[in-house]
This record gives sequence, C-alpha cells and structure tokens, in this order.
Amino acid sequence: MRLRAEKSSSLEKALTLLDAFTMDKPEKRVTDLATKLGIGKSTAHRLLSTLESEGFVTKDIRSRYYSLGVSILSLSSVVISNNKICQAAIPVLKSLVKLSGESAHVATLEKTRVVYLYKVDCEHPVRLRSHLGKENPAYCTSSGQVMLAFQPEEVVDQVIAEGLVPYTDKTITSPEKLKSLLKTIRETHVALSVEELHESVASIGAPIRDHHGNVVASVSVAGPVQRLTNYTIPKLTKLVKLAANEISVRLHSQD
Repeated sequence: MRLRAEKSSSLEKALTLLDAFTMDKPEKRVTDLATKLGIGKSTAHRLLSTLESEGFVTKDIRSRYYSLGVSILSLSSVVISNNKICQAAIPVLKSLVKLSGESAHVATLEKTRVVYLYKVDCEHPVRLRSHLGKENPAYCTSSGQVMLAFQPEEVVDQVIAEGLVPYTDKTITSPEKLKSLLKTIRETHVALSVEELHESVASIGAPIRDHHGNVVASVSVAGPVQRLTNYTIPKLTKLVKLAANEISVRLHSQD
C-alpha cells in the first residue's frame, strides 16, 4: 500500500510539474519548478529526468532551462482529434472566421474558469490570452459569461466567492451587476464583452448545447473595438449564434 501511495504521489507531482509550463512562461528552471511544487530540487530534477526520457520535456543544454517536449504535441493532437466538441466545431470555426473576418474560438467551462479548446485566427488577429488550453476567468469573457449564465446558481456563487478581480476599468466587479448580466444573457442567448479582460478588445459568445439541451461549450469571435462597433456587432452576433446552433447540431449527430 505504501508503494502504491508513493507512486500516486509521484504521478501527481509529475502532472503538476507539466502543468507549470504555459504559453506565457514556456521555459522553466529546476529551481522554479521545485519552488512551485514545494519539493526539493533533487526531487524535481528526478521527475524532470523521467519526463525527459519519455519525451514530455526537453532541456536546453546551454541555458539549462526545460520546456515541453514533442510527446505533449502528440497528446494534444490525440485530444483534439478525439474531442467531440472540437470535431463538431473546427469546420464551423473556419467558416465563421471567413464570414466574420475575426478570430474564432470554442471553449468549455472548467469549474469557474473558461478553457479554450480550439482557435482559428483571422488574417489580422489581435493579441489575446486565448491559445489552446489557456484558462481565463469566466466572469469577464464572452465565452465564460455565456456558459456561466446557464450554470447552477452555486457555480456563479463560487465565481463570486473567488473574487471578481478587475483586469481593466470595465471589468465587472459587482456581484449584483454580474448576476444581472447573466440573467440578460439567458434571455438573449448571447454575450457581448467589451474591454473586460483586454483593453481595446471586444468579443461575442453564444452557447453550444448537447442533445439534452445542456450548455457544454461556447463559440465566440474576438477582435479590436475598432472593428467590433455598433455597426458590425449585430451582423457578428447573428453569425456567432448561427455558428453555435450549427455546432450544436453537429454535436447531436455524434451521439
């Protein structure tokens, strides 16, 4: 039993270690990882050596920094190719980008945060924290808001309990305003977020439903506020809602 517990602990540490690598900080030192995991440097080095031997991390001999290896790419490809939401969404996202001229995303909700499953960039994309696997707060993104609107009340309460941190001066930080917004989204089935997470960036999201009618994901477009204006938003909103419906239909056909 003790050996099994030790193996489980090592696996958890290895997974936490891999999770430490991000698009924002793709390279890490042994010391950084040891500190993050709260373990000794020798233990971190041993875990990294094991992961390196399997191709999950790679080490730069000169800088002595570690980064994710090619085995992770293989796993990412497997996840995307076998994820039902991605399978249903990818062709629709490509079409949405052509019709809207803006970048498009499909995302899901993990506890209180939105996680991006796939992204198709437009010809002139804006810089966004929305790459594959990226997590963002749900309360200040159109993707997250449109999913939160259809979640049980306790999920929204948990989001509020964790704190509505202001990312810009337009981020909703009032629990009452957030709940009011989510009520409106439930009525309109669309979310419009303007400069709530990124300054000068706006996005429009709509819900994706499974065959039971449950909201399981969202589709959105995002672009600069200079392109998402009072003139273009109605057209973009219609395109996003049509895309959400098409993805939902495609998702139903897989079941």
